[in-house]
Amino acid sequence: MLRNLFSFKVNNKKPMKNFSETQRYAKAVYRLAHESKSLDVLEKDFLKLREILSQSADLKKFIKNPTHKYSIINNVIDALSKQFSFSDLFSRFLKVLNKNRRFFFVEKIVNNFFDLLLNERGEILATLKLSHAISDSEKVDIAKKLDDILKKKINISFSVDESLLVGSILQIGSTMIDTSANTRLNNLLNK
Repeated sequence: MLRNLFSFKVNNKKPMKNFSETQRYAKAVYRLAHESKSLDVLEKDFLKLREILSQSADLKKFIKNPTHKYSIINNVIDALSKQFSFSDLFSRFLKVLNKNRRFFFVEKIVNNFFDLLLNERGEILATLKLSHAISDSEKVDIAKKLDDILKKKINISFSVDESLLVGSILQIGSTMIDTSANTRLNNLLNK
């Protein structure tokens, strides 16, 4: 029974193998949502949680501490679920993580869930750090050019990092292209 839970196929693609513990949790909740046709709802819940974690250093610190009591974590899960209107499936999933003493893995599970979701959609995740802000039309142009070059749908996020001075850092999956002046200067100084 457990073996079947972690060896499913989605859209008749090959089953994914060699998952870490956090990937198995992400895959299990993905499967449950896929089977119950509530994947869109679950995606919104994961997006909300990712946004909450990015905005609250205190919550992030609380989650990463594995020494909290089960009841305290459950109270936090209940409060988050109520305040942010998490679905029943998502709330129960968070409680399973707590019961299994794996709640401190939540941030990694969130990332693994989105990796799985993008993979199933045939999309690639990319980030582009720029030294200055760009317009929305420039963002659309960049995304379209990357789509054309890579022949896949690119899910790209943009950010501004003024410490780059000039240039940008593009990361697509595990590949990074750094054209920032900061890096170029450091390379010159280290020669």
